[in-house]
Amino acid sequence: MMEIFATALLVISIVVLFWYLTLYVYERYKHNTFLSAVFATEDDIILNDNFSAKKAQFKLKLQRAGLKKKQFNEIVFASVLAGASLISLLFFIDFSFLNKFFLVAGGLSIAFFMPYLYLEEQIKARIKRIENDLPVFIDLLIIILEGGGGLNNAIDKVTTEGESVLGPDLLAESKKFKNEFITYSSDIAFTNLVNRTGSDAIATIVGFMRLSEETGIGVKSIFENQAQELKSMEMLNIEKKAATMNIGITFVMFLFILPAVIAMIAFPMAADALMPGF
Repeated sequence: MMEIFATALLVISIVVLFWYLTLYVYERYKHNTFLSAVFATEDDIILNDNFSAKKAQFKLKLQRAGLKKKQFNEIVFASVLAGASLISLLFFIDFSFLNKFFLVAGGLSIAFFMPYLYLEEQIKARIKRIENDLPVFIDLLIIILEGGGGLNNAIDKVTTEGESVLGPDLLAESKKFKNEFITYSSDIAFTNLVNRTGSDAIATIVGFMRLSEETGIGVKSIFENQAQELKSMEMLNIEKKAATMNIGITFVMFLFILPAVIAMIAFPMAADALMPGF
């Protein structure tokens, strides 16, 4: 009875999985070929401008992760293939009912959730890279501002000549911000910068820059205060890591080194106790 139930559950899971994938492929790619959309060489395959709020939020996540729609499609394709491959093991290996259940659940989880987990991790990693480069970026702006240059000139100079000391993520955002700051109003440029990066540090700097425009406070003093605060936060994080390093080392010693030392002492003693005549 349990074998019949397990087989029925397996068949239903596979049918539902392939039905969902078929429906998704048809609805999303009925106007073009699936493989050409996934493996296209151009990076301009992205959501068009006529999309709903849900798709707009998804596009914003792609921008924060630094990914194109084509790259996300490749991740979806690889995740579905990995999940289907995991489930296909049921046809080649005889598992118990519990193992079959976990295998099907694991395959479905990989197929459906792995792309979005990867997207969230990429967003966090990109925000961290941007915030790590931010103090150096601000210091370069301060140097140019102290030399008498304006904000637009300073951003343009750092963006075009800062590849050797700054990462590509912050430089790309700086270029977009500079173009929007010149083309549109400063409010639109500030809002788009905060939304694209998702960084709290940049949101704080943008808030002070808005205040500078409203009150007439110099941007240079704002950048100096923010640079000092970012450096203090970075030093605080380093001190936290140094403080918790001893705990990690102790845990590793108890987990790996101490059992080996105990084994080196206990095994010869046990051998002498079991074979005293030898």
